[in-house]
Amino acid sequence: MKILHVIDSGGLYGAEIMLLALAAEQIKLGLDPTICSIGEHNIPEKPLETEAVNRGFKVKIFRMRSGFNLFGALKILQFAHSEYFNLIHSHGYKGNIFFGFIPKRIRKIPLVSTLHGWTNTGTLNRMKIYEWLDTKSLRFIDAVVVVNKAMFSTPKLKNKSTINLFTINNGIPPLNLNTHHHTLDKEIIDFCRDGFIVGAIGRLSTEKGFKYLIEAVSLLVEKGVDIKLVIIGEGNKRPELKLKIEELNLSDKVLIPGYRNSANQYLPFFDLFVLSSLTEGLPITLLEAMQSKIPIIATNVGGIPEVLVNGNAGILSPPSSTNSLAKGIYSLYKDGNLSKELAAKAWQIVMKEYTSSRMAQQYCDIYNKILNLN
Repeated sequence: MKILHVIDSGGLYGAEIMLLALAAEQIKLGLDPTICSIGEHNIPEKPLETEAVNRGFKVKIFRMRSGFNLFGALKILQFAHSEYFNLIHSHGYKGNIFFGFIPKRIRKIPLVSTLHGWTNTGTLNRMKIYEWLDTKSLRFIDAVVVVNKAMFSTPKLKNKSTINLFTINNGIPPLNLNTHHHTLDKEIIDFCRDGFIVGAIGRLSTEKGFKYLIEAVSLLVEKGVDIKLVIIGEGNKRPELKLKIEELNLSDKVLIPGYRNSANQYLPFFDLFVLSSLTEGLPITLLEAMQSKIPIIATNVGGIPEVLVNGNAGILSPPSSTNSLAKGIYSLYKDGNLSKELAAKAWQIVMKEYTSSRMAQQYCDIYNKILNLN
């Protein structure tokens, strides 16, 4: 079975890491996946493309103008037909919009989509329009996969009776953490040598809620807590976050080193992992932190409460709550036994329920079901 995975990647974050894990497991199952990476003209090689090639995966790159590009969609579809792909698997709104609105009699190849989450920008902008189109396209897609049960209740799936919906939890392979510190970023390693290290990984965007995490660290520093914060990632909110760090006099307490490949390699240097998102699907970084046996504080959005068993495997905090984040961080800073207990429970859960092999088999079952119906 030949699968064409279509994604417009912005880095090597959750959706990309999930896709790489899925492709690896699909090869083990005897499937033949290709990663189709799309992007605008003049964009250099993307981190996903580099990583996929390094892992020996088949990669096809398409560069095209931005926006709803029917010509670009037809070009990818022509490639899929010429290479006899059995199925197209979209990871993101662009693939859904590109192929969902093409009539099935023209598309001919079955289409599966994974909804990794939404940005929830709140204001009317180009992204909001794309998300509206994305929602409208779902009824024309052969199978739509959400990555947690909580997504079923989102208003964006209010017409779910017209959508062929499935739930498959994200999964990850066993982490191969690097013990050779000399190959890692010296700035980050040196910063983590002393103090209680709080770590976070993700795009520097509004929905990740990093401004609340920075404010929470500020509250604890004011109380004399020996704490530091590392946020690994890049994005359009960097200037705003840097300004907040300066305003709160945290320049020696908060490090934002930028995007790093294999950011999970820095998890062992964290005393605590915090996920401060305002909206989420089922974040891969959460699963990686659980597998790394470090305690976790996360907001109770999306599939996070389900994964952390409603707070039994990590501390849950309301989104946008500086005080709640600060309280949770301080409780684990003070109570080493609680930290160990939560980390141990989280590790047991992720190793049993959220493996990439289990995820891949469930996708394979859906593929077979869809292909048998067409």
